[in-house]
Amino acid sequence: MEGSKFLIVGLVLAICAFIFQVIGLASPYWIVTETPFLKMNFGLWEYCLQSPILSHTTICRDVKAIITEDWKDAVRAMSILGMIALLISVVMTTLKLFAMKESKIPQFVAISTVFAGAVFILIAIAVFAAKMNEGSVIITPFDYHFAFAFCIIAMLTAIASGCIMIVNVVK
Repeated sequence: MEGSKFLIVGLVLAICAFIFQVIGLASPYWIVTETPFLKMNFGLWEYCLQSPILSHTTICRDVKAIITEDWKDAVRAMSILGMIALLISVVMTTLKLFAMKESKIPQFVAISTVFAGAVFILIAIAVFAAKMNEGSVIITPFDYHFAFAFCIIAMLTAIASGCIMIVNVVK
């Protein structure tokens, strides 16, 4: 029973990582930039413009209108793969805890997929940040916002989950 406590904690952390990644992936608040005439928030799927001059009207458009390069699709793909890997880890850990208690295969699959999810998310974050810092997409100064931070938190939580699951294997 002692070993399963580590597995339960790993499962809870993997669920949290999955939820954080879903929030980060879906939200259009990866970066925010503001000028006296315009406020813009930007995500993987859409960007929104709000003008204080036009009675705070918000207009949202598909991000394809701004970014036509393939790196946008790579960032989306890595983020989605990270989310799927985290979901598989949650499913496999649940199977290990409740259905396949004697088998070690679900636990090893859960560990490998939670670390794979963290790597996919890291790639997405790194590519996005590198391309944004190039200045080819947005020329005004910007700040990274909460959705970007949620993806970073998802990655760190996934790593913590994997490490705790490894402790369960070693113990």
